[in-house]
Amino acid sequence: MNVDGTRIAEDAALGPASLGDVRSNALAAGLFESVRRKYAAHRTIVRFAIVGGVGYVIYSGLLFLLYDLHVLAFLPEQKQSVDLLLFSYNDSLLLITTLIGTEASIIGVFIGHSIWTFSGLAVTNKPRWRRFAEYQLKALVPTLGILTVVVNGLAVGFGIHHAVAVPIGFAASFMWNWLWDTRLIWRRKQAAQ
Repeated sequence: MNVDGTRIAEDAALGPASLGDVRSNALAAGLFESVRRKYAAHRTIVRFAIVGGVGYVIYSGLLFLLYDLHVLAFLPEQKQSVDLLLFSYNDSLLLITTLIGTEASIIGVFIGHSIWTFSGLAVTNKPRWRRFAEYQLKALVPTLGILTVVVNGLAVGFGIHHAVAVPIGFAASFMWNWLWDTRLIWRRKQAAQ
């Protein structure tokens, strides 16, 4: 309020329509504050999910480029069989491109977690190469194991399009990754006793 009363006069001139605007703004501000508090309480898992989403985009993008568009001519054609030691596989291109997408996604997600997801946390000190090696070893089960098996199993075994199989595979490996990454790879420092 101004000393000369001009602010009060300006507010009165706005009328009842602006009262709704004030209430809307207050509601929006309250909602924003609530979301901000919830985010602060769950910042790490939100960032984990966002970085995982980037990994999903990397994986899906490479699968689209390498499998659907077949941009690398030296790769085999779609639906070309290959014999792998104990069994035959119906689509060698799908297998190769899912493995390439998997490794690119693993590297991209590791970088994202290192520089953003877990960067502000007090985690155990390890050389980056060791953390990366642990991450690669951990990724063998959920990413190479769960993701590749689910995507290839659904696509080749059940005839489900790989664009549908990929999100199912990512969902299956999300919890495994969260538990291992927070409990081992970027484990928090123990409080001094």
